[in-house]
Parts: sequence; structure tokens; C-alpha cells
Amino acid sequence: MKQVLSLAALVLGLSACGAIPTPEVSVPDSTIPLAASMAASPGKVVYAERNGLPQTVPAALKNLTLRGDATYDRLGGTLTTMNMYVRTSLTDLTGCTVVPATPVTPRLFVCDAAAEGAQRIGTLNLQAGVAVPFALSGTALDAAAHAGSGYFGMEVVAGSPMDGETVTLSNVKAQAKI
Repeated sequence: MKQVLSLAALVLGLSACGAIPTPEVSVPDSTIPLAASMAASPGKVVYAERNGLPQTVPAALKNLTLRGDATYDRLGGTLTTMNMYVRTSLTDLTGCTVVPATPVTPRLFVCDAAAEGAQRIGTLNLQAGVAVPFALSGTALDAAAHAGSGYFGMEVVAGSPMDGETVTLSNVKAQAKI
């Protein structure tokens, strides 16, 4: 009985700290369109007008982490590193430039990276045609998941993408803590 009470106290203590991880949940693959204009915009975050998180998660879940593989589908570009950002909406952006949609890319919103720091959720390291593991997390990802709306933004750190190229996020698993 003493062991059961000790275990119960440990479980309650951990749950109070938010340290109990939930089981991993599979997330559908996602394809992020790239554009040559992204490389021509150093220090800029480019958001694609495409909801990458169309389902909500309960508010009790915190510290959401997305893990999976990122594959750069290259047509001739040299992209190797990009910082990732997420926003729940693109309607409240100020000071950003809008780039109209093309046949290969959705409408894009180009914003200063310095003003988007709170939206940053991690970095993708890329190799053409190779699935490279990644992990994304942060308060902006939690907010997007709770809202059921997440528009991903990319900041080119190294290399240059070309129009029509994509980054595919596959084998994605989401895990949070209670």
C-alpha cells in the first residue's frame, strides 16, 4: 500500500509540472511550396497562404512538438537550411509585402524576420532528395494547434530555392504534454 501511495504522489507531482507526455499522434504529410523570391529576400520570412494545421488540439495539451523527416524536392536550387515560423492567421500582418499566387505557388506574405521572432518554431536542415529528421516546437506552434489554423513561414538561411521546388514533411508525429 505504501508503494501505491508513493506512485500516486509521483504521478500527481509530475502532472502538476506538466511533465507527462501524451502518446505520439500521426500527422498527415505536408508539402511546403518554395519560390526563388525567397532567396532574394535575406532576413525575410515568407508565409504561404496554405493552412498546414487544419485540426485543433485540446487546450490542456502544451509543449507540442512535431517530429518527422524533411525532404527537399530540388529542381536545381541549392537550399540547405531554413528557419521555420508559424502563425494562426495571415489577416493581421502589418508591414508585410503580398506576392500574388502563381500557377506553382500560393499567395505569399513576406515579412521582416526581426519582427517575427515570437513565431519561430525551429530550423530545417535539408539535403536534396534525402529525408532529414527535424523537430519543431514553441509557443507559436501551441497557439496554432489550439486554434486549428497554422500558416507556416520560411526564412532562407543557406542556399537558394527555385520556383516549383518544395519541401515535404513526412512521417510527422505530434506529441504534447499534459
